[in-house]
Amino acid sequence: MINTTTKERILSITHEQDVDGLFCGAILKNAFPDTLVFLTNYGHANMKRAADVIKFNVNRSSKSGIIVVSDLALNSDLDINTIEEAVIQSKSKGWDLVWLDHHSWQETIRRRTESIATLILSDDREQKCASELVLETFALKKRTACKRMATFAHIFDFRLPEVSTLPPLPEIITFYRSLPESYNKLQSIIKKASKGVFWDEELQQDYEEKYLPLKESAMSSAMKSLTTYDINGLIVVVTESPRILSKALLAERIFQERPDVTLAVLYSPEGKISIRRKAGTDIKCDWIASRLNGGGHSYAAAGVIQSDGEATALTAPRVIQELQNALNGM
Repeated sequence: MINTTTKERILSITHEQDVDGLFCGAILKNAFPDTLVFLTNYGHANMKRAADVIKFNVNRSSKSGIIVVSDLALNSDLDINTIEEAVIQSKSKGWDLVWLDHHSWQETIRRRTESIATLILSDDREQKCASELVLETFALKKRTACKRMATFAHIFDFRLPEVSTLPPLPEIITFYRSLPESYNKLQSIIKKASKGVFWDEELQQDYEEKYLPLKESAMSSAMKSLTTYDINGLIVVVTESPRILSKALLAERIFQERPDVTLAVLYSPEGKISIRRKAGTDIKCDWIASRLNGGGHSYAAAGVIQSDGEATALTAPRVIQELQNALNGM
């Protein structure tokens, strides 16, 4: 547990892709009004931007505070080298770093991070999301809005049955991320949630008038584009994932309509892939993703397939080629 006061200055650097990441920032913003939330994603370019944000905000601040990184894992020495430089500089100005995550980490990266930060990790067996780690680490369980956010994030992150009783935040977040003004839209969700507002008329209107008309056609297109492969005895389906669709939602539809499938691989033309296993199987998605420049959980993970110079966009055959190489090493 971190000893803090409500007057503490917080720089929150958190994952932009889902409810859990956004609510990590919203929980801190609720408890510590002097909180700045910066949203980012995986990859070295994003870690470099995060390091630049740390340097900029520490240098311009007249007070010391705490940098809280949440729902993000470091996957390479290159990433930690970049962060390490920024953290050493910030520590000289009285700032501390707390890193909270529930993804799989390489042992060497974990040890290096522990040398510069208070690192709090939770593995898949504990079934905790990052928002819950924030709630526990900063002793915020008595704050009603914070506790509700952590509960909601847990339900969304682990796709529990109660998800059907909650507003469709994962879908609207994915939709907003496809828009030119995505960053401001996501920040508005954080601001509202930090005040205990999890769904309102503006979100409902965007959901009904802008998202829903596109949702079913995008889902239909993705399902029609499924290609099926047998790799080492695993039935694998691959499809391009439309930007406006939640990958969890698309994967659920795939497993519902194709009960024979054991692994769903969703990709974007830019090279990002999402790997999700059928419930009840013991496939380690995070291990596969680690061989594809990524990481995550055993049940769901993400990676990146670099361009091979032959085409500007990733295609299903290239995904299968890289996936076969990864699975052959299992």
